[in-house]
Amino acid sequence: MISSYLRIMEQDLLKKEVERLMGRKLIEARDFEQLSNQIFLHTRDRLSPTTLKRLWGYLRNEEVQTRQHTLDVLARFVGYKNYESFCAQSDQLDEVQSGIIPEDKIDTEKLRRGQRLVITWRPDRRIVVRHEGNGEFVIVEAENTKLCVGDTFRCHLMIQHEPLYLDDVSHQGQPSMVYVAGQRDGVVVEVCE
Repeated sequence: MISSYLRIMEQDLLKKEVERLMGRKLIEARDFEQLSNQIFLHTRDRLSPTTLKRLWGYLRNEEVQTRQHTLDVLARFVGYKNYESFCAQSDQLDEVQSGIIPEDKIDTEKLRRGQRLVITWRPDRRIVVRHEGNGEFVIVEAENTKLCVGDTFRCHLMIQHEPLYLDDVSHQGQPSMVYVAGQRDGVVVEVCE
């Protein structure tokens, strides 16, 4: 009984992490189609929208017996090696976290048009972006990341050593998405003069 309850709590935490990464609750059929596409882009594994709907309880009258493969793929999608490693860290995920943001930040509205930034995060990710104005950027170099040269995004605030959330990412003709860089350890941003 306790292990069954714990398993349900861990799966709920995993679903919350997926929704946090997607930037919204998954409540409509199209949300699961978008998630399925994002999972494939990030992990190269396919989970059908129907499988995701079952796990989230969107399909009401269906028995849910989640396969290990499904949980492993979702755990990889949110940045873990597999579901087991996610569960090992799950006690830290549900903590309330808050604090003062350090002054070491970049307000992108103060950048000039054409200015370049080098953004790095662990383990060996690196992008060089060009500011197009109004907090809009284009990627001009990309190393060891799913982001590609030519991708565009919006971002209005970058904080050193904190996760970087890129909004309205246009990636290889896919529907607009949100991307997080440095989810665990944050990013380092260097402004090129």
